[in-house]
Amino acid sequence: MTTSDRPSTGTRELVADLLRNEFTRTGTTSGDPMIEPRVHVVRSVTPETPGVFTLDVVPVDGAPTPFLPAQVSMLGAFGIGEAAISISSSASVDDHHEYTIRRAGAITTALCALEPGDQLAIRGPFGHPWDLDALHGDVVVAAGGIGLAPLRSAVYALLDTLREQPDRRVVLVVGARRSEDLLYAGQYDDWHGRGLEVAATIDAAEAGWSGRVGLVPDVVADLELDWPNASALVCGPDIMMRIAADRLIDLGVAPGAIQLTLERNMQCATGRCGHCQLGPVLVCRDGPVMTYPEIAASMRVRER
Repeated sequence: MTTSDRPSTGTRELVADLLRNEFTRTGTTSGDPMIEPRVHVVRSVTPETPGVFTLDVVPVDGAPTPFLPAQVSMLGAFGIGEAAISISSSASVDDHHEYTIRRAGAITTALCALEPGDQLAIRGPFGHPWDLDALHGDVVVAAGGIGLAPLRSAVYALLDTLREQPDRRVVLVVGARRSEDLLYAGQYDDWHGRGLEVAATIDAAEAGWSGRVGLVPDVVADLELDWPNASALVCGPDIMMRIAADRLIDLGVAPGAIQLTLERNMQCATGRCGHCQLGPVLVCRDGPVMTYPEIAASMRVRER
């Protein structure tokens, strides 16, 4: 979107007022985020990879709502609709939230076009978070593409544990089709310096790339860890998660020690529309984080 395509300051202020009035006209004061979205203002927009942006946002009416890693908010673009986006900032930082968004349909395109000072509606957070207390032994964090966004808050939390458990091995395996698609690549060195092992991989060799080449499940299988006592957090395309989970089980990881998040299937976050149904599971009601045994059968059903 060019500068000339952006609404004028006066128009944006009018839209902001309309947005605020739309979501407060019922007089709801319950504080329930399912009933009353909160208006937020964009503080900054960071381009991450081609078509992917991170919004730094704060509410206009107070402090951000606390959340746990992997929880999801519904981000509303005025006049267009809502999209379920996981919170990608650290859960221990309480002065703002960050959302990493890939431009795809009309809603995410509108969200990615927001600029500092623009406003949006947010309700949430929703859903079951990563069960970080259940992690034991060595930990593998496996991310494919945009899948690192729902994992980043867990990475921050695990970095904090490494200060107290320096002998614990936590390995992040992050993959993308091309090197320019590796999410948060500028942070890998910092994470590595704080004790996180980072293995970045791309699908096929390319000029100037000296890192790993191969799919995330294959790179995971090459790791030398205490697999029978290990745990895993996995997020990415469905087929990548299924293959990675099966590979981890083959290596000796207990199926129940493998957690996945399926937030990309969410539509309303209220359990009413049925869009996120996978067999007996409603992702917004039962997830987005689930253990592999809870969702494995549904992930093997071929779509028609």
